[in-house]
Amino acid sequence: MNLHATEVRAQLLAQHERIREQLEICQGLAALQRSGREVTGELDDALGQLRSELAEHNNAETAAIQQLLHGPAAWGSLLVDRMFEEHVAEHAAIWEMLSGTHGEIAGRIGDLAEELDAHMAAEERTFLSPMTLRDDVLRARTKEDPVG
Repeated sequence: MNLHATEVRAQLLAQHERIREQLEICQGLAALQRSGREVTGELDDALGQLRSELAEHNNAETAAIQQLLHGPAAWGSLLVDRMFEEHVAEHAAIWEMLSGTHGEIAGRIGDLAEELDAHMAAEERTFLSPMTLRDDVLRARTKEDPVG
């Protein structure tokens, strides 16, 4: 499969948007539950969908970035290594916040939303930046390092 950076960037940003929309649904249902409304089934379904969207995004992002940055240049390897280092810890923290009963998750949904939004915003400023994730930039940076 031959990926193009602009297509990958658009795909990953669209996934971010779906995650934000799903998180908004979860927050609304969590607020209803905290106010005493019986929305347990809907909240469980929405949280399941959020988990699914996150897993799909994490897998797609990891695979795409690895393939796009594959090459002999050290820059790509360093960026991939940094991404994995940062993401492993962040993803573990987010998954921890998504664990527990629906009541527990509903109680911390605001913190989860803040953490997840900050995580995606950081990705958008760094890895998904139009200055970084562009075909011409990646072609130039994944070529053989010059011998000097």
